[in-house]
Amino acid sequence: MKLSIIIPCYNEGEVLPLTLERFNALSHEWLAREDCTEVEFVIVDDGSQDKTQELLVEASKLEKHFKIIRFSRNFGHQAALLAGYELAQGDVIVSLDADLQNPPELISEMLDKINEGNDVVSGVRTERNTDSWFKRITAVSFYRLMKGLGAEIIHNHADFRMVTRRALNAFLQFHENNLFIRATFPIVGFPSCTIAYDCADRAAGETKYPLRKMFEFAINGITSFSVVPLRICSMTGLFVSIIALIMMFWSLIANIFGLTVPGWTSTVVPLYFLGGIQLLFLGVVGEYIGKIYTEVKKRPRYIIQETKNID
Repeated sequence: MKLSIIIPCYNEGEVLPLTLERFNALSHEWLAREDCTEVEFVIVDDGSQDKTQELLVEASKLEKHFKIIRFSRNFGHQAALLAGYELAQGDVIVSLDADLQNPPELISEMLDKINEGNDVVSGVRTERNTDSWFKRITAVSFYRLMKGLGAEIIHNHADFRMVTRRALNAFLQFHENNLFIRATFPIVGFPSCTIAYDCADRAAGETKYPLRKMFEFAINGITSFSVVPLRICSMTGLFVSIIALIMMFWSLIANIFGLTVPGWTSTVVPLYFLGGIQLLFLGVVGEYIGKIYTEVKKRPRYIIQETKNID
């Protein structure tokens, strides 16, 4: 069995020497197993601006099992993962980040789960003590919201997962541009399980997910897997329309009986309220129209500038 390990990188020059050394050492442990005959590392450089590419090129010269993919620019974490999935040649494929917060030592245990008959093994964090309080609160809220909207997403699972070739081939049949990977694998099907782990601190460097990227990621996930926001807009519009109809009849009756009193507040407040509701819902609808726009253009999800050690 050939094992492929996908590692997306973006400006990971500080941590990369530690990452490559640790993975290289662990590869001997995996090759010592009876079920593993070959290991390849598919490392995707997502348009890094630091010394990441230099380190990867040097590593690819020393070790042929380090297979390097360099994007022409930064396309994002999900695109880097997708490229790794599409170019990996293994019978079993595992993806994890380069910052060593996902323990690569867990891969042996994941292989055991695959041998038990599972096609997808998802790593799940037992706690989020390494995150700031803000990130912990927003992460919990995001997973609960996704669940509430009907998405089959695994709580506290990022993109640390192992899949078999048949599960990966099924996943690769999803061709949308706005692919939200962690919620796509659960709907692929096949036997699956989770495995818990303690998330470590970053070995070096800084997080590549600032607030802006986390917000964009959340919006992409919600709009990729649920039309509930559109239904909320429709139901709220219906409710406001009913209230407006009732107010219209009340106004006519009040006018007939001479109960109306000219007033600025009664005119401006409903106007502001309805205007705000309309603008908010236009924004929600616009998000979905924007996704349709990007899908129909069929632009490439990533562009590869160069590769090393890839046949």
